[in-house]
Amino acid sequence: MTKKFSLLQLFSIVDGRLSTDIGDVYDMLNHICDDNLMTHHLPTAISYLQKKNPKWFQELSNRLDIVKKMDREGDFELILSHLKKSNEIFDIPQLKDECDTSDFGSYMVENSLLHKIGSKA
Repeated sequence: MTKKFSLLQLFSIVDGRLSTDIGDVYDMLNHICDDNLMTHHLPTAISYLQKKNPKWFQELSNRLDIVKKMDREGDFELILSHLKKSNEIFDIPQLKDECDTSDFGSYMVENSLLHKIGSKA
């Protein structure tokens, strides 16, 4: 199953800087991870996505690296302006369609921000 997202939206999860609004991040990661994530899950889910590094993620990362180099030393506002103008749309599959995600639940628990905070107490 795929879902359409713009390159501007995808910038948030590929680059790590919020390019639209947090609702888009929820929408993308809920679709990609086939889950209903909560706020404290988002960084761990992005980490999991980076670890799995599916082909589409690699391709978008390479494309965004080119855009960042085009726009004067990666100036954030210029990058966003370029992405808004390009308005490229991508069909993004769920991670389970491309990768083994049987370890997703355990990864989310073992790498949870709440778990890390609790272990320091």
